[in-house]
Amino acid sequence: MSGSRFMTTVMCDDVRREEGNKVSHMGIYGPTLLVPQFPIALAKLCFVMSVNCPASEPPPKSLAFRLLQNDEVLGEIVIPEEALAAAPRQVTADSDSKRLVFGAVLQIFPLQLEGPCKLHARAMCDGEELKGGSWSVDLVQ
Repeated sequence: MSGSRFMTTVMCDDVRREEGNKVSHMGIYGPTLLVPQFPIALAKLCFVMSVNCPASEPPPKSLAFRLLQNDEVLGEIVIPEEALAAAPRQVTADSDSKRLVFGAVLQIFPLQLEGPCKLHARAMCDGEELKGGSWSVDLVQ
């Protein structure tokens, strides 16, 4: 475990692969998702999750990305051990600034919401829980 590992997440409507090995995030949300009514079914919601690790340290041995609604797991992506072990490592004199990034896109469709709630992005990395953001789901006022 290392305190220098961290997680980031972008919540958006869609993720698209572009030419030139680029990725576009469409309809990025802020800290609150406002809906007109409950219950509601959202056609699709995407969570672009990344765990960043120092390249000067060994890659993680286990990594799982999770999305929770309050305390209920809505989805999980487990990164295979062989993919973690095969991560390219180029440690140089300035390796403190180099990072290994492991990512996944978790798409939920449809997402049924019965009432106000919190969505939480989390990762379990070598037994350590990393927090990747939380979003409130509330009614438009």
